[in-house]
Amino acid sequence: MDKQNLIYVADDYARSLTGTGPDHSLGLGWAAYKLHGKVFMLIGEVDGKSTVIVKADPIRAAILRGQFEEISPAHRMSKRHWLSIVAGKSITKALLHREIKESYLLVQASLPQKRIRNAGQPVHKSVSRRQLQPLARRLATELPGVSRGRPFVEKLDVYKVVNKVFLIVTDDPGEPIITVKTEPDQIDTLSEQYENVTPGRYLDKHHWVSVEGGKGVTRELVEDLIKQSYRLALKGVPQRLKPPV
Repeated sequence: MDKQNLIYVADDYARSLTGTGPDHSLGLGWAAYKLHGKVFMLIGEVDGKSTVIVKADPIRAAILRGQFEEISPAHRMSKRHWLSIVAGKSITKALLHREIKESYLLVQASLPQKRIRNAGQPVHKSVSRRQLQPLARRLATELPGVSRGRPFVEKLDVYKVVNKVFLIVTDDPGEPIITVKTEPDQIDTLSEQYENVTPGRYLDKHHWVSVEGGKGVTRELVEDLIKQSYRLALKGVPQRLKPPV
């Protein structure tokens, strides 16, 4: 991606997010994109290079800096929590959209619930501890090619696709959780945003999270996590073995 596209794509995507818009409160030559007065993205020039600056979880930030030479500690902001992105062959539209959205969500999560509602976002009711597992079971069984059983221990209800685990429901009144597969770089972000999401209880903590019902855990979040886990379980499975969608 060249520098003209970098700025255009970042500006266009940030403007599409609910309740946002740029101003020049941080000085001439800098566009600050805010959600209820809190900055989630900056666009300006650093050392003659067009630069997009976004917020990131510190661990995620460190990983990205190691993966991409175009991503570095942020100018003007906390270097642990912000990233600078410049144009380059490794920077794609999808990557830029993802990092802007992650920054927006981090800022959104820090706002009082009332202010988030006023931003125009739909308000979704939280799923209770009692509601979570029936909902997860229903969503999982609606997906193609799913089987279930208890291959590990009796209290773990395991859901598979092409013999790959993507959901574990814990049948224990004292621990009414579900466990799903996720991308490693999402685990810290999810754990920070949702107090009821923690690294996976039973499996590799770098690839799984456990979820308990309660504040902030909505039906939409549960559905997204289960569908993502299902897709990740199928990743690498030959096309001929995948269930028809």
